Amino acid sequence: MKKLLGIVVLGLLLSVNAYAANEGSGPIEFPPKFEKRFKDYLGHVANKKQYKFAFAFHPDGANDWQAIRGGSGSLKVAEKKAIRACNKKAKKKGCKIFARGEKIVWNSDTIPSTLYTLIEVSGSFDYIDWKEVSIEIGKGPITLSKDAAKKFEEYLEIYENNKDEKGWSIYFAVSPDGKITGDFEASSSGKKNIKMVKAMAIAECMSNNKKNKCYLYAINDEVVWK
Repeated sequence: MKKLLGIVVLGLLLSVNAYAANEGSGPIEFPPKFEKRFKDYLGHVANKKQYKFAFAFHPDGANDWQAIRGGSGSLKVAEKKAIRACNKKAKKKGCKIFARGEKIVWNSDTIPSTLYTLIEVSGSFDYIDWKEVSIEIGKGPITLSKDAAKKFEEYLEIYENNKDEKGWSIYFAVSPDGKITGDFEASSSGKKNIKMVKAMAIAECMSNNKKNKCYLYAINDEVVWK
């Protein structure tokens, strides 16, 4: 009995250490308007209890989050995918876990207190469920704002760095006035997954656009806006 208990305790310690090894520490260079992105992430966490969420960060500012449906084992998968996606955006290794679910685990005194405040009030966020989003390609005259154009350039760089990966694709959404954007990438080519990711790109844009309508602007490196 004592031997069995020892094995169980050792297993728990190894599990905790495995999670801790992925956690980041030290100063972070937060990108502009990061609070909006983190708020959108928290909205998903608060309203999608059937998923395990992990948010990865690179000290230089690159970041990405992933959600995997399932039990406790899904969290490890989410962390692995989040770190991998983040490293791709950073174009180098070094990404670590910033948050698990709604808990910030990155160890640093430089994290803005506003992010912790967002966590405290996340249950009251206006949330856009991707399942309720209509997937439509934009049409009509449009000119991307300076900020949106910069984000689209970054989006195209991400595409170039990952286009040869099997099953990988990426989607870019924009508001009709060309000012607000959202993007999301897929790691699987399954039809259901692609539909979800397209909708999530639009939902992210709409979350940043006070729930006003957004449309697909690009699929991979092709502008599909008509």
